[in-house]
Amino acid sequence: MRKELSKLDYFTLKVFIGLVEFKNGSVVAQKLNTTQPKVSRALSNMREVIHDELFVRRQYGVEPNLMADKLYPIARAIVQAYEQMADVTAKMPDKNQLIIAAQEHLSEFLVESITEMCERQGLDMSVSIQPWSDNVQELLAQGKIDYAISVNSKPSESVKNVKVGNVQYYFLAAKKDHPFFKQELTMECLLKNKLVFINYSKVGLVDHWCETYAKERSLALKVSFKTTSLAMALNHVAKTEDICWTASIFSYLYLNNRSDVDYLDVTDFYDQVLFPNDESASYSYYLQYHQSHENDFSIGLSKLLQEKLTIAQESYETSKLAAK
Repeated sequence: MRKELSKLDYFTLKVFIGLVEFKNGSVVAQKLNTTQPKVSRALSNMREVIHDELFVRRQYGVEPNLMADKLYPIARAIVQAYEQMADVTAKMPDKNQLIIAAQEHLSEFLVESITEMCERQGLDMSVSIQPWSDNVQELLAQGKIDYAISVNSKPSESVKNVKVGNVQYYFLAAKKDHPFFKQELTMECLLKNKLVFINYSKVGLVDHWCETYAKERSLALKVSFKTTSLAMALNHVAKTEDICWTASIFSYLYLNNRSDVDYLDVTDFYDQVLFPNDESASYSYYLQYHQSHENDFSIGLSKLLQEKLTIAQESYETSKLAAK
C-alpha cells in the first residue's frame, strides 16, 4: 500500500478534493481546466490505490462515502502544502479572475473591498460581476461564483456564510416635491399611493414584508412593481407618483446622489409604529463563498466588509445629528 501511494500525484489529489467539494466531474474538470476523461482516469487511479470506490453515483453527480470523508482533510492538507511550496518559489502571483454576484447597489461595496484586499496581499486579480438571479446559491455551491453578498442567506453544506452586519435603516423615496412629503407619515397616508418594492437578494414570486404586513391586517395595498434593481426603482418613481420603500445604508448612498428624488428616513416609523413590540423580522448582510475558498483572503475580506459597513453607518448617524 505504501508503495502504491506514490501514484497519488498532485493532480489526482486535486481531482479527489474537487469531487468531494463539488460532487460533479464536469465541474471539477472546468475548475482544473482539464477534460472530464482525465478526471475519470484520476479517480480510477485513486480507487485502485486506495482499494475503495470512494464515491457513490447520484442523479446529478457523485456523493463521497465514509472512506472519502476520512481521506478528504488529509488530501487537502497535502495539496495545501504543495501550494505553499509553490507560493514560496513563485516570483510573482498568477493573474486571476474572481466572479462575484451582488445586487447593483451592493456590487461597488464588494468590488472596492476585493480590490483593497488584493492590494494588501499583493494579488493581481480582476473581478467579473454576475447579475443577481435565482440560481446564485446553486452557482456558489458549484464553485462557479467565488463571492456573493446576500440578505438573510440560508445555510448550505458547501457554502460559507459570514455575517457582515445588519440592515439598520429604512427609507421612502419619491420624486421631488411629491405631495406625500408634506403630509403626516401614517400607514393610511402611505397606502393611498402605488408602491415600488426592492426584493433584496430575492427574485421570483416572493412577498415583500410590507405585502405580508398588509395581508395580515387586511389593508388595501397597491403594488406598482417589485425589482432587485434600486436604480430601476428610483428611475421609475422620479417620473411617476409612485413611492419606493427601500432599506439599508447602501440605499441612502444611492438616494443622496439623486437630484430628481427626495427621500425620508422612516426607520423610527418602522420600528416604533409598524412594529412597536419588536415583531419585525431582522435582516442581515452575509458574505458567501464556497468552502474551498476558506483562506486568509476570504477571512480578510469578511473583516474588511464588516469594517466598511460599520464606518458607513456611523458616518450616516453623524450626518443625521449634524442636520438636527
